[in-house]
Amino acid sequence: MKRSAKITGRRIISLALTWDGARWPVKALSPKAQAFLGGPARKQESFTKSALTRLFAREDVDEIRICWTPWLKGGNDVLASPFPAPGNKRVSFQAVCQIRLGDNLGVVYHRVCNSVER
Repeated sequence: MKRSAKITGRRIISLALTWDGARWPVKALSPKAQAFLGGPARKQESFTKSALTRLFAREDVDEIRICWTPWLKGGNDVLASPFPAPGNKRVSFQAVCQIRLGDNLGVVYHRVCNSVER
């Protein structure tokens, strides 16, 4: 449902999510939205919540690409689990680009270099 690409040992995580944080199948998106997430030709990796938690806790993610879909899925299957950040610091990302993709919204988030303490 998402892809990741290595850039100098770091990752770009791409996800299609509903407004409440539930995963949405990339195949259900328009071709334009799929291209924003890396396209169908790219290798698709499927991470579990715990795998994503480990990546963020180790600060191995530099960019997040999310295609927000205008639906709500509800239930417990959402990406809202807390995780411990290194040194009890907040992992900060900043939205750097927003693209309208029909009914969807594509947002690119980049890591902010200096993490803010809680």
